[in-house]
Amino acid sequence: MKGGAWTRRAAGVLASVAAWLGGAAPAPASEPWRTGPSVEQQLRMVLDKGFRTEAPLRGAVLGLARSHRVAALVDRRVNPDRKLSLTLDSPVLEEAFRQIAREDGQEITRLGPVVYLGPSWTCARLRTVCALRRQEVERLATPAARTLLSSARMEWADFATPRQLLAELASANGLEIAGMDQVPHDLWAGADLPPLTLIDRIGLIAIQFDLTFEALADGSRLTLVPVPDDLGIVREYPGGAQPEALVRKWAALVPDAEVRVVGGKIRVRGLIEDHEALVAARNDRPPRPLRKPPAKQGEARFTISAKKGPLDRMLAELAEKLDLDLRIDENALKRAGISLAQEVSFRVRDATLDDVLEAVLSPAGCAFRRQGRIVEVFPAR
Repeated sequence: MKGGAWTRRAAGVLASVAAWLGGAAPAPASEPWRTGPSVEQQLRMVLDKGFRTEAPLRGAVLGLARSHRVAALVDRRVNPDRKLSLTLDSPVLEEAFRQIAREDGQEITRLGPVVYLGPSWTCARLRTVCALRRQEVERLATPAARTLLSSARMEWADFATPRQLLAELASANGLEIAGMDQVPHDLWAGADLPPLTLIDRIGLIAIQFDLTFEALADGSRLTLVPVPDDLGIVREYPGGAQPEALVRKWAALVPDAEVRVVGGKIRVRGLIEDHEALVAARNDRPPRPLRKPPAKQGEARFTISAKKGPLDRMLAELAEKLDLDLRIDENALKRAGISLAQEVSFRVRDATLDDVLEAVLSPAGCAFRRQGRIVEVFPAR
């Protein structure tokens, strides 16, 4: 075989292997990944044309990530070639990512600006693990600690190995990482991630082997250790006039967390998601459901072609046509930096009234609570 022909064939084989490997979605250089609040807003955006794919799992994830500039990372244990046949009508972007994951029995979570798709056990712990490392490092107050808390982009080429990536992160930041023998040889597809703290960059690699790290001495020496099953962040909340009654209510809301009264306050040890659920409950706002409840039999359905305009005008039109009593918490919206003059666009097909309201409000960073024809509008966070 001639050298040129072999080179072309070898290049084709390597490209096929790269496509098979899991990894993160590389973004076009001209359109950087979204960061900060815009990630949350984008994930709540309704996909006007719905979502349909016959692509392999990783291709579907990367396609969504690139088109909406929201970085995504696929866990190494997920089969990237799993063929999908998925159709979703007018979902929010986050739900599209979630449904792709569930087609393969996986879940999603988010670490800063990165959507992470992997095993449910891993996704349930990723944010809490990294938050605990952050708490520990912040207490050190040393130059090494400041390095671990510093943010930077991270990228790697096709066929990088996780050991190599960890070693490069350590070397570039003047750190030492022990316990690398727990990371088996593996080949990863290329990736490009938006700015993350060094804690999170190490965490995203280590978690794919169910590992995290301990920071020793001044934080310049890290040791890889298994992620424990029993994991939790401790926070205290006001107990109010009847703390025991509140404990019973919260224990039912977050059954996997430890909830108890300590000195008149309520001490909770749980995952970050548990604490978020409790904060939502304290604000008398139910946490946003992962899935919409099924429509009741005989419930009215609406099909609205593409609509676009200022949020306040869209809401006024809906209130007039659907006979709704809108009660907008304008002060809360202002404090959250949400403008009623912002432009929104939406379309729905065969949707319930709640579906219509979510399609209008969610992309604008708003949530609602409805009692019959009375609709209260407030910031989603």
